[in-house]
Amino acid sequence: MIRFLAIALTFPLHLPLALTLAMTPVQADSGWVNPIAAPISSRWESYHRQLWQGLAESAVSVYRRGILSQTPEASSETAREKVPFETQEQGSYSSLGEPFERVIDEESDWSSFWQQLHGTRSPMPDVAEVDFEQYRLIAVGLGDRGDGSYGVQVDRVDQNGEELVVHYLETRGCGMATMAITQPYHIIRIERSNRPVSFQHHQVPPEC
Repeated sequence: MIRFLAIALTFPLHLPLALTLAMTPVQADSGWVNPIAAPISSRWESYHRQLWQGLAESAVSVYRRGILSQTPEASSETAREKVPFETQEQGSYSSLGEPFERVIDEESDWSSFWQQLHGTRSPMPDVAEVDFEQYRLIAVGLGDRGDGSYGVQVDRVDQNGEELVVHYLETRGCGMATMAITQPYHIIRIERSNRPVSFQHHQVPPEC
């Protein structure tokens, strides 16, 4: 039974054979008897036929499920594509001591975030101009880090169906680095849309 199912599922060309065996009339009284389909005795004829037909139908059902289950995955891979972006601002020092992942779609939100980002600088730099009718901003930050060897970089933005997935890397260098506490951040600009955004944080081991 296991061998029959394995053959039927691995080689689709065996499926018609399985169905043929299941539907072939048993000719117990004739001179020729199918050695596979024929029952051992007339008493087991109906059970034998039901067994092979059940196996064949199960093999077809499982095989079809396997084919159909591959379709969404293939279409998902096809729908996934990279979204172009440009760096709006990137730095190592800010006023935000906690990690953050933010999507900024409005001028008022950008102005508020700018004050949070540069609140400890004096004088505070002017808010960078952004055309929010054309763009939206995505900002990631690591929060406080113990020295200047840390960095953060948006690696890529994927469009996966109707969702945007932002992949960003936390890096750390080797060798001499400033001992001052830093707050690495990266802000990018992408084409405006209403798609939801999720984030994937990846840590890159230092190459020393």
